[in-house]
Amino acid sequence: MPTAPDQPHRPRPLVLLHGLGQSPIAWQDFVSAYGAGRPMTAPWMKGLKPKDPVGFDLAAAADGVADELELQGVRQADFVAVSVGASVALRLAVQRPELVGRLVLAGALVRPGRGALRLQKIAMRLVPEGKLVDAGVSRPRMLAVLDALKGFDGTESLREVAAPVLLVAGSKDKAGVTAAQALSQQLPTARVQVVDGAGALVNTESARELADLAHAFLDDTDPAA
Repeated sequence: MPTAPDQPHRPRPLVLLHGLGQSPIAWQDFVSAYGAGRPMTAPWMKGLKPKDPVGFDLAAAADGVADELELQGVRQADFVAVSVGASVALRLAVQRPELVGRLVLAGALVRPGRGALRLQKIAMRLVPEGKLVDAGVSRPRMLAVLDALKGFDGTESLREVAAPVLLVAGSKDKAGVTAAQALSQQLPTARVQVVDGAGALVNTESARELADLAHAFLDDTDPAA
């Protein structure tokens, strides 16, 4: 009896989680640069949707992403995420590790200092209202996220993350580079890549470079090498 031919490798779906002050549409340039080959989804996270009550809880946001993937029949996905989206992806890697394949993260907020949060709140208040409206976000909602992160320290659980991790930072974001290097010491499977000329939100400022890095890392047969 002839054997069935081997099934071609089917890449995992790619989940794109946006950052603070962004909406899912922020990924459009990345998606164009990344190209076809993987199913992709860029969900709103719970607590950040325009019609959600103002307020944010990291665990609830992670649960919301997990529930959406399960509704789509996704058993495991890779993630590319920035800012608070990266924090949600890390939370998923801890509490739902079976759902997480590999992670490309920029600017994960796992132990934000009060000074850094205060500066982010000041910067958020200076963003023109029209720019926030165009992005589909609101100032009170973004400030609520920063308030929710005041007492958050996710470093204790980071060593539980088994998924391979690529930490990305823009060279212009000095604090982000330092934070990525410190975070890599807490994650046993992580390595750091600095994008020359980029700032904090690499998914919009350097979409092509981020797409190239994601391709290389997610398709690598030995990402820990």
